[in-house]
Amino acid sequence: MFDRSKTIFPEQIRCVAVTAPAGTAAPEAVSPAIKTLEQHLTVKNYIARPTADTPQYLAGLPEQRAELFNRAVNDSEVDLILALRGGFGSVHILQEIDYNTLRSRNLPVMGYSDITSLHCAMLAQNAGVPIAGSNLMQLGEVFADDLSFSSHKLALQKNISKTVLAAPAIKAVNELAAAQRVSGKACAANLTVLASLCGTEFMPDFSNRILIIEDVNEPIYKLDRLLHQLYLSGVLKDLQALVFGRFTGGENSPEVLDKLFASFSAKLPCPCYQDFAFGHEFPMIAVNSNHTLTLQNNHAPVFSAAT
Repeated sequence: MFDRSKTIFPEQIRCVAVTAPAGTAAPEAVSPAIKTLEQHLTVKNYIARPTADTPQYLAGLPEQRAELFNRAVNDSEVDLILALRGGFGSVHILQEIDYNTLRSRNLPVMGYSDITSLHCAMLAQNAGVPIAGSNLMQLGEVFADDLSFSSHKLALQKNISKTVLAAPAIKAVNELAAAQRVSGKACAANLTVLASLCGTEFMPDFSNRILIIEDVNEPIYKLDRLLHQLYLSGVLKDLQALVFGRFTGGENSPEVLDKLFASFSAKLPCPCYQDFAFGHEFPMIAVNSNHTLTLQNNHAPVFSAAT
């Protein structure tokens, strides 16, 4: 799966809890993934087991997934919670999470796609450290790619100096982005999952943050609808910047996506950028919500955090 001689995990992360807040994966794939991860650190398996009553797209019933996630949160040996995969289902357990312990321990939770809803709930409750990055089942791709590897290694560190990633340059979408450099704490989210939280207590306040969004296999009209749902709900009104990550799959051409990004960005009072390497394909730039991201037209992303 990946090279034992290098690792993305810093010294403060010695024990990882693997949980499945959402979808499941084939047991024959999960077991070797965990065994390979164990070559780097201690791994604790907090993955729910499906029962006869479990829908096939879920890792387990909601109460099982919530219980096991909370057991990971309350395990004093655990330094990082890593999602098994995305899929669907994290929304089922948002009301049951032990946010108080997650807050007091300030635990990082890493994953992406459907894990967006869990990350949003954490931000709304000011509990833990959301890290938008690979799930367990994609870690092999992280270790196989230099940009993914370096960005995940960076995202898992608490304190970092100013670091320019060897990543493709981002591009300004509106005039505000073309004219200035912008910095702020960044969050990365799946657009569909983020929009589904509108009107709930689990939609965080993104004021003064940089919001990075991505999606996969969605037609252009649905992306347009979801963006306007966020806009009309006031979610985007006080951003430092909106950044379009990767929108892959389906039949959307780059030209069609560019037109949507440009027309939508014209509505916003903040800089908007595109071509940030985050989404459902690799390379993937991992994003720690406690780190500061600096963006400038035709420049690579720069991350920093208090040292």
